[in-house]
Amino acid sequence: MKSRIAIHREYGDAKSPKRVMKALLPDNSGAPKGTMIAMRTEGKALIIEVSSDGDLQSFLRTVDDLLLCLQAAEGALKGSR
Repeated sequence: MKSRIAIHREYGDAKSPKRVMKALLPDNSGAPKGTMIAMRTEGKALIIEVSSDGDLQSFLRTVDDLLLCLQAAEGALKGSR
């Protein structure tokens, strides 16, 4: 079964999504087999797409982990201002 999710986050400037994406890159290299994580920036937005051919529970754990890392990266970004 194929699972897919797109996460769209808007920031106040064009540098912030690039910084958050850079912070998330190392975490994405350890995605489970059959799972693909793609990220890109568009202006002030960060778009993250996750797709998986694996089981649903593994997909949900991956998305949950990604959201926790996203939250941490955004917290660090706020703290650096």
